[in-house]
Amino acid sequence: MNKIKTVLIDSQESSLARFKDLLTKFNEVELLATFEDSKEGLDFILKNELDLAFVQIEMPNISGLELAEEVSKRGTDVKIVLVSAHSHYAIKALKASVFDYLLKPISIDELKISLQRFNTKYKINLNSRELQIIREMSNGLSSQNIGEKLFISRHTVDTYRRSILEKSDCQNTAQLIKFALKSGLI
Repeated sequence: MNKIKTVLIDSQESSLARFKDLLTKFNEVELLATFEDSKEGLDFILKNELDLAFVQIEMPNISGLELAEEVSKRGTDVKIVLVSAHSHYAIKALKASVFDYLLKPISIDELKISLQRFNTKYKINLNSRELQIIREMSNGLSSQNIGEKLFISRHTVDTYRRSILEKSDCQNTAQLIKFALKSGLI
């Protein structure tokens, strides 16, 4: 699985250092850069290929909300996670169509959930049929039973299962079901 290319933008040096330290605990993340200045961060986002940007909301120059709106206007594929010590920005964040909203101090568990959701939605890229098959697998159905239920052959189900295992980087069905549960797929 490809690494999640990220950038951190936070005007507080101590928050930036703590967040950077948290992200290093995740092997699937590649931190490309950190910025205390939101204009420099926005410029980097627009000029480079990355997946995810963690952006503090309250910043001088350009706020995190303004940065998210600008990224959206430019049509980039970068997903924005807004970060704030205040929950009252949550509605504005939803209206700005950001990927996620994290409250400071950020816990490693919340960060893990956010990264898993991103991986599941954008990096693993399972199609609707694959998701349907995972759900049926979690119900304990065999490939034969799933095929009968979905009106496809057992062989086709097995092909989907191999593809799902490969995409999710799981070794077996038990790992896949555990992954699917943690990621909110089922």
